[in-house]
Amino acid sequence: MNVIWLIFVIAVGACVGSFLNVVIYRLPRGESIVFPGSHCPACGRAIRWFDNIPLVSWFVLRGRCRQCKAAISPRYVIIEAATALRVAGLFACYYLLRLRAGAGEFEDSWPMFAAHAALLCGLLACSVVDLEHFEIPLEVMWVCSLVGVVAAAAGPGRNPFLRTVQPSTIAVGLAAAAGLVVSVILLRRGFLQPSFLDAEEPPPAPPRKDQKPQTKPGQEAKGKPDSPPVQKRKRGPLPAFLQIPLGTVTSALFAYVPGDQPPPEDSRNVALTKEHGVNPRKEILWEVAFLLPPLALAGAVGLLLDRVPAVRIWWHDLLSAREHPLLAPHLVGLGSALWGYLIGGLWVWATRILGTLAFNKEAMGMGDVHILAAVGAVCGWIVPSLTFFAAPFIGLGWALYQWIGRRQGVVAYGPYLATGCLAVMVLYDPIVLRVRLLLTGGL
Repeated sequence: MNVIWLIFVIAVGACVGSFLNVVIYRLPRGESIVFPGSHCPACGRAIRWFDNIPLVSWFVLRGRCRQCKAAISPRYVIIEAATALRVAGLFACYYLLRLRAGAGEFEDSWPMFAAHAALLCGLLACSVVDLEHFEIPLEVMWVCSLVGVVAAAAGPGRNPFLRTVQPSTIAVGLAAAAGLVVSVILLRRGFLQPSFLDAEEPPPAPPRKDQKPQTKPGQEAKGKPDSPPVQKRKRGPLPAFLQIPLGTVTSALFAYVPGDQPPPEDSRNVALTKEHGVNPRKEILWEVAFLLPPLALAGAVGLLLDRVPAVRIWWHDLLSAREHPLLAPHLVGLGSALWGYLIGGLWVWATRILGTLAFNKEAMGMGDVHILAAVGAVCGWIVPSLTFFAAPFIGLGWALYQWIGRRQGVVAYGPYLATGCLAVMVLYDPIVLRVRLLLTGGL
């Protein structure tokens, strides 16, 4: 039966890969992923269904559009194949090789597998976009987070890999989530300001002595200044994600986005410093202010449960499967996923804030916050915590290669987080065993 399921997930993975190609191409360009349908970027004609079959049509068409004969990038079929292999490999690791103890049978734990597979697909899309455009499509991570939370709440007991947390921890997490809703409202009302809102593009650096001039003396274009004018990096309107009614807690979790739009091609993803016309230490305080309401509410609820026994007993009874067998498992699953979301995002956000305060230079990016937050929502709080420490070692080799070759200093960190997450998800059991032995002095 597992072989049949394996063939099924390969087919589904290839179809998802075809959709990821749309996401990877359109989201960075601000285009809709729904309308219009699949079409040739060269001639604009719609692609017929028989020319849009994953892993097949590209070879049948020999990599060219049927209408205008324009070349179709092989990246499309590569993404489809990579997605199918990721999903199939995850299935094999969980249900055939049994690398994760307790997975059980696919028929019993398929909601967990679907959430994990969706996360890996989303991380693949984010990695490709980050490598190409140096930005993380936050919408993809929001969808993965929502899938994780829904899977945990709707299918209690069908996610053997989501570590549940204590009732008091769930209460603190729910309070923090409510505080984030308050912060988003304050941001929308103008009481809080996005960080780095007034950052500017610095003038281009003067040419090096060994750099050849692009124009000969006396041939400069007339009417053009010697250097381009300084361009403001203004924030556009708030994302549509923040403009929907704030009726649910998850709609505002880590929805904060810093104030700059994607910079021009020649200076994209450059960490903001004083050269951009802002003081990074002062700007990062807006993010600290954004986190004050969730921290205050979380602390207040934790203190209430600690000091008022009646409230603590009532809350523990509410989350007891013995007292409320129908409601409690769903609440525990929801709370555990939210706690993972919060802890995962907080790892990177705290590093971003502390690093900026220490070095007076923007540290890490908000896209990385959303990546680990989504990982926590799907896998629980332990996986993003281990990923946070594993990713730097994965990226160290490439960073050293760039440094030795004196190449571009900017490193897209999203792919390393994605790779670290994949490694931790598959090798979770031996990694946790090693960590436990290390913490208990067994190594």
